[in-house]
Amino acid sequence: MRTGVMRAVVVMAAMAVLLGEAKTAAGVACLSAEMIAPCTCKEKSRGPSIACENADEAQIIRSLSVLKKNSTMIYRLMFRSSSFPRVHDYTFLGLDVQHLTMSRTNISIVEESSLRTLAQTLETLDLSYNNLHTVPTAALEHLQNLSFLNLNYNMIKVLGQAAFSGLRALERVSLYDNQMQHIEDTSFSGTGDKLFRLNLGKNHLETVPNLQALTNLQVLTLSDNHISSLKVGSFKGLKMLDMLMLENNKIQTLEANVFSELSNLNSLNIKHNHISNISQYAFSGLEDNLEWLELGHNRLDHIPSHSLRTLNNLRQLDLDSNRIVEVAEDAFEGYGDSIKFLMLNRNKIKSILPMTFFDLHSLEWLKLSHNDLTQLSEDTVQPILDTLTMIDVSSNPLKCACELMWLRSWLEAFTRRETYKSFSQHTCVGENSRIQDILELKTERLGCPEYTADTRAIAMSTPVVPSLTVCLTVVALLPQL
Repeated sequence: MRTGVMRAVVVMAAMAVLLGEAKTAAGVACLSAEMIAPCTCKEKSRGPSIACENADEAQIIRSLSVLKKNSTMIYRLMFRSSSFPRVHDYTFLGLDVQHLTMSRTNISIVEESSLRTLAQTLETLDLSYNNLHTVPTAALEHLQNLSFLNLNYNMIKVLGQAAFSGLRALERVSLYDNQMQHIEDTSFSGTGDKLFRLNLGKNHLETVPNLQALTNLQVLTLSDNHISSLKVGSFKGLKMLDMLMLENNKIQTLEANVFSELSNLNSLNIKHNHISNISQYAFSGLEDNLEWLELGHNRLDHIPSHSLRTLNNLRQLDLDSNRIVEVAEDAFEGYGDSIKFLMLNRNKIKSILPMTFFDLHSLEWLKLSHNDLTQLSEDTVQPILDTLTMIDVSSNPLKCACELMWLRSWLEAFTRRETYKSFSQHTCVGENSRIQDILELKTERLGCPEYTADTRAIAMSTPVVPSLTVCLTVVALLPQL
C-alpha cells in the first residue's frame, strides 16, 4: 500500500515537472484584458494567442509594450481591422512570435528591420488586405524559418528580381487578387527548394510566368487572369506539379504538347475559358498520371475523344456547360476503363446512341441534366448499370413512354437506399404536353405489358456502394489540397 502511494506521488511529481516544462516552452499565461486592451488573449496549448482588432497605432504600440515586459513567447499575434499603416523597425523587439497576422491594417510600408528580431521564430506571416505596392523583400529576407507568406488582396503590380530572397524555408506563397502584370524570370530565385504551393490567381497576367526555378512546385493557381494562350515550354521545369488551375482565363485553343513538361500532373482545371479547339496531342505527357480533367464552361461542340484517348488513368471528365449536341457512339472508346465520374450536364445533347457507354466499365456518376434529351432507353444505359451509383437526367424534355420505366425503377430504388439533402425532380412530357413526375408513371396507363414485375426487379437491383451519400443536383469532386 505504502509502495503504491509513493509510486503515485512520484508519477504526479513527474507530471508536474513535465507540465511546467511544457508551460515554459509555450510561454507565460495570458495577461489580463485590462493590461493589454484593446487586445485580447486566449491560452492555447502552444502558447498565448493574442488578437488586436479595431485599434489605432498608438493602442497597438502600447499593448506591444506591455507584452514585451511580461511575455516573450507568443504562439499567434493578430492585428486586424486596425490602423497600422507603417510597420516600424524593431516593432517586435523583445517578443518571440511564431505566427503573425497584420491584415486589414492599411499597411503600405514594412521597414527593413521591422521583422528582423523574429528571424528565428516566425513561421507564418499574413499581410493580406493591405496597401502594399511591392513585396517588402528587405524586411522578409531575414526570416529563415518562414514557411507561409500571405500577400493576398494588396496592390502589387510587379514581382521583381529575387523578390523572396533569403526565405529558404518557404513552402507556400499566396498573391491572390493583386494587380500583377509582370513577374521577372528570377523572382523566386533564392527561395530554396521547399516551395510547393503558389497562388497567383485573380491578377492581370496575360501569359504564364517563367517559374522553372520552382522545381518542387506541386500546386499552381493561375485562375482569374487574362491568359489567352498556352505555348510549348510555358510550364518548363515544373516536373513535380500535381495540380494546375487555369480556370477563368481567356484560353481559346489547347495546342499540341503544351503540357508535355508536366509528367506528374494529376489534376488539370481549365473551366470557364473560351476553348473551342483541342489538338489531338494537347495532353501529350499526361498519359500516365492525369486523373481529374475539368473542361466545363467552354465552347466545345463535341467530346474531344481524339485528345483524350491517350489518358490511361482518367477518373473524372467534366464537360459541363459546353455546346455539345451529339455524343458519338465511339466517344469513350479506348479510354473509358478508368472513368468514374462523367459530367455532360448543361449542354445541348439531343440523343445518345445505344453503344455510347459500352466502354465505361467503371462509371459511377453520370450527369446529363439540362440537355435536350427526349429519350434514354434502358439499352443505352445497360452497360453501366452494374457500376452506376448516381444518374441525373433531370431538366430534359424526356417523353413519357414505356422505355422510361427502367428509370422510374432506378429512381425508386435510389430514394429507398440513399441519404440525400436535395433531390432533383425527374420529369417527362406526356400527352397534351403535360409534365409528369417519372416516379409517378404507371405501366398500365402507358400500356407496357412487356414491363413485368421480374424485369422491374432486375432494374431495381443495381449494385450500390453501401452507405453512399449522394446528391443528385450537386457534384463537387475536386482533389483535396
